[in-house]
Amino acid sequence: MAESPQDDKLPDDIWAKFQDDSWARTSNAPKEPSARARMVTDRLRHEEASTPRPRKPRKPRPRYLRWQGGLRPWAIGTAALGGVVLLSWLAAQIPPHWIF
Repeated sequence: MAESPQDDKLPDDIWAKFQDDSWARTSNAPKEPSARARMVTDRLRHEEASTPRPRKPRKPRPRYLRWQGGLRPWAIGTAALGGVVLLSWLAAQIPPHWIF
């Protein structure tokens, strides 16, 4: 039994309701950005990543706070080593008859 093309058609009111429902559902769909917009976005991201960020300028410390951090470890070690060398040299300069 062959169906005629007229049997496949939907009534106009059902077809109109289907179209209205379809358009209502797709109006909220997110829009895909254009190819140009994607290219511009990629270029801007690349430029942003390749340029270094400017450093925030350091505010100079007031003069009375400059040495607040204390001595550096290398300064303490150098002073201690110098003291040991000085004491060793002084001990070597003492005549032997003064010790006993």
